[in-house]
Amino acid sequence: MPEPISLISSADIKPEDFSTFLQQYGAILHPDRIYDGRLSRENLHVWIALDNSELKNFEADEIEMIAQKLADHPQTHILLDVSQTPGSQQLAIEFACKFSEKWPCVVYDSCQKLYSKQELFNLCQTGQKELGKILSQ
Repeated sequence: MPEPISLISSADIKPEDFSTFLQQYGAILHPDRIYDGRLSRENLHVWIALDNSELKNFEADEIEMIAQKLADHPQTHILLDVSQTPGSQQLAIEFACKFSEKWPCVVYDSCQKLYSKQELFNLCQTGQKELGKILSQ
């Protein structure tokens, strides 16, 4: 079962702009009916979907926490389904870092930990393979 990670942005990202970004990043576009793209490197995989309806599934306190880290109201939700293969989470982190260079965002992982853009960049720079480690340092 893939591990979900939420990439949440204050930008109102249009599907066509997101598809262009995925294509520029080297993702396989529309690998199935659910996902907008898939990143693959050997046996590492991350499935990606622009799904703003997911924002409705967050509790009010979660939205408030996200808005504080973003310094704005969340408008776009990107779902990253990360395969369990070791190294796949690093692929997801790399994608999230590249995404954050284009759009303001935070990352909300499956352990309900929230990462700012700076914390995300720290993960990329240190080469950490898993979310969750940065906050325990």
